[in-house]
Amino acid sequence: MEKQMQLLWELQEIDAELDEIRDAQEAFAPKLESIKEDIGLLQDAAQEYQKELAGKDVERRDLRDVVERLKGLIAQSKEKITQISNNKEYFAVLKELEHNQKALEKNEVELLGLVEEIESIKEQIADNEKELKAKYDEMAGEERVISEKIANLEKKIKAGDKGRQSKAKEISEPFLRRYQRIRRRFKDAVVPADKGTCRGCNVNVPPQVYIDLLKGHELINCPNCQRIIVKRAEAEAENTES
Repeated sequence: MEKQMQLLWELQEIDAELDEIRDAQEAFAPKLESIKEDIGLLQDAAQEYQKELAGKDVERRDLRDVVERLKGLIAQSKEKITQISNNKEYFAVLKELEHNQKALEKNEVELLGLVEEIESIKEQIADNEKELKAKYDEMAGEERVISEKIANLEKKIKAGDKGRQSKAKEISEPFLRRYQRIRRRFKDAVVPADKGTCRGCNVNVPPQVYIDLLKGHELINCPNCQRIIVKRAEAEAENTES
């Protein structure tokens, strides 16, 4: 029976190592997800910049058309003035000319401001593209590194699984099933008990149960947490030293 207890303990050590390796594999995912989220945000920003740029381009074309139309009207008014023979018509055309010139100046200022806005958006687009490229490069680099690490971990898992299967074959089937059932709830399905205390839940084991454990004639479960409790020489030694 003590041999079976020792085998269960060794099996748990193998399972713990495999858990650590699998946890290490899973730890890679959040970092990649974070980079993907950054890329997604930059892609969304790129679309918004393009929409804004397209809208500003339409505004610029419309404003240019207005400016060109006003220039045409001003040219016509100047031409008219040279051909006018009476004061009333002269002042009417002059008023129209002044109105169109003020409108032209206003629209030219707006057009200049719009051109500057467009240039600013183009700079933002260029900066965003640089950031996006940097993120794609970062993603590619991380994926290469992670692929190598995962490949190494897979080798360790394969070797660990092989060792686990070999160890599991040495354990009595009922004991193995009991261990696997408990481990679905507790990673430390097998724990030492010393001085009448279960190291899993830190609750005192009934004296008779602890005596049965020390006899080593059967597999004992902690009455409180149901973990498998075993007698471990190193645990007893720690208590002696302390």
